[in-house]
Amino acid sequence: MYRDVINNLLAWYEEGHKGILYVKGAYGVGKTWTVKDFAKAYYNDLKSVDCYKNAAFKDIITRKIDKDNDEDDVSIETKISDVDFILEQHFGTNDFSDCLLIFDEIQNIPDGAEFFLEYSKVHPDYKLCLISSSMNVTEFEYTHMDIFNIIRMRPMTFEEFMIANKANDLLALIENDKNKKLKKDDEEKVQSLLRDYMLTGGMPGVVKAFLKNHDYSVIKNEQQRLLDEYEKRIRKSFSFALSQRAIRIWTSMPTQLTHDNKKFMYRFVDENARAREYYVATQCLLDLGFARKLPRVKDCTLPLEEHIDDKSFELFMIDHGLLRTALNLDVNEDITLLDMFTEANGAVAEQYLFQELSHKVDFLYYWISGATARVPFVYESEDAPVPVDIRFTVNNKAQNIKSFREKNKNTEFSLKVSLEQVGLTDKVLNVPAYGIHCL
Repeated sequence: MYRDVINNLLAWYEEGHKGILYVKGAYGVGKTWTVKDFAKAYYNDLKSVDCYKNAAFKDIITRKIDKDNDEDDVSIETKISDVDFILEQHFGTNDFSDCLLIFDEIQNIPDGAEFFLEYSKVHPDYKLCLISSSMNVTEFEYTHMDIFNIIRMRPMTFEEFMIANKANDLLALIENDKNKKLKKDDEEKVQSLLRDYMLTGGMPGVVKAFLKNHDYSVIKNEQQRLLDEYEKRIRKSFSFALSQRAIRIWTSMPTQLTHDNKKFMYRFVDENARAREYYVATQCLLDLGFARKLPRVKDCTLPLEEHIDDKSFELFMIDHGLLRTALNLDVNEDITLLDMFTEANGAVAEQYLFQELSHKVDFLYYWISGATARVPFVYESEDAPVPVDIRFTVNNKAQNIKSFREKNKNTEFSLKVSLEQVGLTDKVLNVPAYGIHCL
């Protein structure tokens, strides 16, 4: 299936393999498949090592480097030599200069980035790709951005879902929608695809299982399998006490997204919970990529990041399809698109919009004023903040944007996401839910 990060991989290829390619993303978002598909198209060969299944690589790389002449310690040169030996034994060759050499699941190797930096110095002709089932960027990686070409992968977008459905002609029509309204039958086709996407979500394994026979009965089982795997990975990745806290947060997230006030509150996780006890557990979920944080801004003067309220945030799940299954919502042929955008107090709709918007905008926030006005998403344009309103039904809180404008006079226009076709009225740009990728 087409993933748009292929453009990032191709850029690395065309720039002469500058640095080490480093693909990060949560388990199940399609990292390995995408990298291998890219390698098959652009290289004579690929060699892949799964560092999760092959413990020998982890054992070699994590041995201590000789600092005090301890007999149990080894030098970095010895480690590199031992990795070369295992690669030769495993693949039957000691020349990897004409292929893409992939080290998968390296999140299981502490200080793996440091080792592969040194490894790349010894083998400058190797095209190295690291894959990590984690979204965390370590301090070492951050200070060596000139070495690591980090690409982040998330679930499939609606645009990618349409391509997987061979609906490129409809995509072209959506892109022209700003100039010409979609015909009724075309609009119905697009909304039918969006309805399917709202059910499947964007996890490639779920999408693939559904598209095989367009069988709705497989969706929930595939999604539940992923949810179960995520809980297993939380337990395996952290200490018992820390993983228990993380799982409590994980299981609390779906219900908290259904509240009118979607601010994540630790008291709903554990009535005796204290923020300082659960902060690290929350960060664990963010690092794994299972959860994503949406911070609140107290003021919308640019730059917005200077006005973040560190104590107020919302926690979204990785995928709207997984959210639906976590909430035990129905999956069937009869449920309508409007049903899904209004179910669970709008939680699934906001999860979907968060995923689509964050694919187009680097930094998203939300804004509240007192206990009355709430704008679910705010982002920066070149000169002003842009508030995003959601309007799938008659909105009794339609004054939210008005309140935002009164307090932020520099706002030039706002977005309204609905099921209506694109249109501009009084500096309010209506964007159809299927067209967010065109922003």
